[in-house]
Amino acid sequence: MKRVSLSTYGGLAISVLTAVAVVMVVAPVLSNLFRSNPASFPSAGLPLSPEFGSYWQWLAVVAVLVQLMSLKLLTTSPLLGKGLALFATMVLFPLGLIFLMCYWVDCHRWRLRQLQEVKFELKPEHPQFGFCDEDPLAFGLAGVGILMLIVGMPLGALAILAGLVIFARNLAGKKKTALMVTSEALYLTPNPWLGCYRIPFSQIAAVSMVKNQLKLQLDCGEGKPLMLSVNLNAFDRDLRRQARDVLLEKLAHAGLLHEPVVA
Repeated sequence: MKRVSLSTYGGLAISVLTAVAVVMVVAPVLSNLFRSNPASFPSAGLPLSPEFGSYWQWLAVVAVLVQLMSLKLLTTSPLLGKGLALFATMVLFPLGLIFLMCYWVDCHRWRLRQLQEVKFELKPEHPQFGFCDEDPLAFGLAGVGILMLIVGMPLGALAILAGLVIFARNLAGKKKTALMVTSEALYLTPNPWLGCYRIPFSQIAAVSMVKNQLKLQLDCGEGKPLMLSVNLNAFDRDLRRQARDVLLEKLAHAGLLHEPVVA
């Protein structure tokens, strides 16, 4: 499989352009403004100085190099790669967030590479469940963020950004089926950003269910077993209980439910 997706490379390109803008335009302009009129900065209480622009320029360059390094770590040390990508995002915020989100998805794809990814086809004869509609939450956060900006609270921008991320995630999952259960396998989309994976019951070594959290231990035949968690709270609100009952019934019928279920 492809280790790094085109969307991640696109995020890296956006980060490079952002760093160029910081180095050549944004940082010098901010430094000049701070020197000429420090009182115009509402955040003057923070540790800002005329030298802040030059520090930011160097940090922007380092952030891009760190993102390149994180790509090398995707298959060997994804946790460290995520940490480096997070650092770069804070330096190149908010546009650096695009790389972080795409990199996070690539890390999950790589972790699940031993599973069979399939092109999902709807089969009405089998129980299937979609993702929860989170548009109200996204619009609510964006609305609160706009109000915060109107009253002069800069953190409102973060609320708007969170709303946009949730809206994009929800949009990605609207046409996807989160779970379909057949007599032989589970068809599972672990996250709206990911594809659909076919998990035969014969590949499931152990199962536990605590409240609405399903944990699967999968025997992939290579190395240690793969642990996969399924959060039923991400499913359609009106069908969560039904999804839980169908899962428990099929897993019990397949002889896989050996641990007590915590309601």
